[in-house]
Amino acid sequence: MIVFQEPPTYWLLQYAHNPARHEPKNIGVFLHDGHFARCRLLGEKRGQTNPLGECPKYFCHAFGLNDEEGWIFAEWANWFKTLAGKESVPLEHIQAEFDRLNHGGNRFQSTGPCIDFDLAGHDADSALDALYKSFVTTPIIPTIPPIERDFDDVLHRSELKFMTGFHRDVDVEIGEGSEASLVHFDAVLEKPALLGIMVIQFQRVQEMTLVTQVNNALYSFETSQSLGFLEPERCIILHDNTPSKWLKYLDWLAKRATLLPLTDSSTPKILQEIALRP
Repeated sequence: MIVFQEPPTYWLLQYAHNPARHEPKNIGVFLHDGHFARCRLLGEKRGQTNPLGECPKYFCHAFGLNDEEGWIFAEWANWFKTLAGKESVPLEHIQAEFDRLNHGGNRFQSTGPCIDFDLAGHDADSALDALYKSFVTTPIIPTIPPIERDFDDVLHRSELKFMTGFHRDVDVEIGEGSEASLVHFDAVLEKPALLGIMVIQFQRVQEMTLVTQVNNALYSFETSQSLGFLEPERCIILHDNTPSKWLKYLDWLAKRATLLPLTDSSTPKILQEIALRP
């Protein structure tokens, strides 16, 4: 382990989501100890074995992007990692690469080189820790409940979320005037024929919460069917594993909708087939 006696050189790695506003955010730190280079990127954990880990997810969350856009960060992260991974790379070479980066009109850029941070007594890893803690803010990613994660996965693998006329978390007013009814769906697909989807969570819920979910789903589907808004075969309920004590609720729901288990490997294909029927 090499402990720094002289201040090492570092750069801040930045991303300008909106270049016109000139408000780049720090997304990593890059360190050169006189012989070797290292970097630590947004969301990267010290010693992680996966080169990128969840860094793209943190990047997307920091800039309000969809997870699918994480490839933007992944490509540049690999560039920074490759630059840091070269053996015995001269500081001048690092600076030349960063100069080229900064003059290339990229949203990714660097500041520096800097030597103004007191890193005496640090080794490379602890120096990166100190720099990262001082200059980079890691966003907090809310924990996604398993049922939401499974729902997103089914929508992705069935390709519904990419279809024209797909909407999440929809309130629909059916009918006119005083006869109008407001119903809610967790997802709706408009084409080729209207499809309504509700999600029911059976695991880790109190019975009162479950009853509320069931009643809401039954109301939405019964109202939609009675007013001619949805055909019975176009009503879908996605659900997690059902404890035996709650099977009666599953039986009630089956009278108004097609039931599909979220974790069944065949569900995305079945859902896609139903969705594409005219």
